[in-house]
Amino acid sequence: MKKRRFISFVFVLILCLGMIGCGKEKKTPVSDKFQSDYMEVGFGTTVEEGYFRVLNGLLYYIDFETMEGIPICNKPNCRHISWKEDRNTKCDAANIDISTAFPHEGKLYGIRSLSDGGSELVVSDLDGGDWKSKGMFITAEESFRGGVVVKNQMFFLKDVVIKPTDQEAEMERDIVMCVLNLDTMESKELRREHGVFSIQFLGGTKDYQMYSVKGENGVTCYQFDYDQEISKEIAIEGSPGIMIGTEETGFYYNSGNDAQTTLYRYDTETDTSEIYASEEEIKTVFGSDYIYAIPWDIREEGLLFCVYPWGGIGSELFLKENDSGEIRKLSLAENLSRENCVLNSCMFGTEDGIGFSYLQSLDSDSIERYGYISWEDLLAGKNNIKTLVETKFTGGGKPLDEEGNVIGE
Repeated sequence: MKKRRFISFVFVLILCLGMIGCGKEKKTPVSDKFQSDYMEVGFGTTVEEGYFRVLNGLLYYIDFETMEGIPICNKPNCRHISWKEDRNTKCDAANIDISTAFPHEGKLYGIRSLSDGGSELVVSDLDGGDWKSKGMFITAEESFRGGVVVKNQMFFLKDVVIKPTDQEAEMERDIVMCVLNLDTMESKELRREHGVFSIQFLGGTKDYQMYSVKGENGVTCYQFDYDQEISKEIAIEGSPGIMIGTEETGFYYNSGNDAQTTLYRYDTETDTSEIYASEEEIKTVFGSDYIYAIPWDIREEGLLFCVYPWGGIGSELFLKENDSGEIRKLSLAENLSRENCVLNSCMFGTEDGIGFSYLQSLDSDSIERYGYISWEDLLAGKNNIKTLVETKFTGGGKPLDEEGNVIGE
């Protein structure tokens, strides 16, 4: 079975140009031809051949063929440094106001936060040069909460602050689902909820998106059809978190009432959910209570998921094997290259392996690091973790040296 993530992407990135920086050859991604059917827009954007994300204050493209992080900058002799290192940096990748980026119609699009509030859509060449505004789509009273790009449209969520007419009354907010035409910048409201805790996109394909609405009476989940712009309620258990899958007829997700501790499989044809890995099963192999079991990736061998304990220290990676039905502990957490490190999150999955982040705890600070391991080495327990991008700062802003250690300590 060919592995396919529930998040289905079609993207063609044509080539990389060699650039000169710091006396060494640099590469920056450039393409004059590509297409995309579906992309999630959030912390990072995965496409078929790579991954876009802001790391260390720079916008990077991670090439899946080489597993190298490439700053998206086309300036000759650029040192590719962020504003934290030099407030006067001219690097194209150091656009501090752009929180996320994605390719569309031969260009690179980004979402830029404005100093007076709100957000605008910006566009540049794929090498990150010459960013220009396409227009504001989030006002100062609104906040962008993530979205998905389907063909030439972005379906997104936003919070809208409702100012009270009575000065003593508390501010309220609506949560709104909208669609934005990326070519014309025309925006349309699809759903507005008042008095709910959240609306969350859970995962989808080029045809539909799953989302949840959480209110005082619990959580209701829906399947939204992009073309018809119609939502239908679906039978999802508890309060779901992340959805991934392998085929059009079903997907996997984590859920629970107080915490997302159980893994389920949902069948789209029958609109039913069944337990894939129970809390009791997971607790037995993990060895203690935990707060989350989060699906990371789905493979022919089974479902890869990470278990996070209360307090966040001691997360472990597991595989539930399809053939045997057994849950197998993997040794990735023990093989991290530095001391006091814990697994954090899955960044992306490819046919050959996974990209992930992990946290190194310091006395009063932490360092987030980014690695890749092949599926073969992961299952074999080998310590062959490749660094995707070298971290330059701690979470508290302290600079790191070339060895990844805090300078001056």
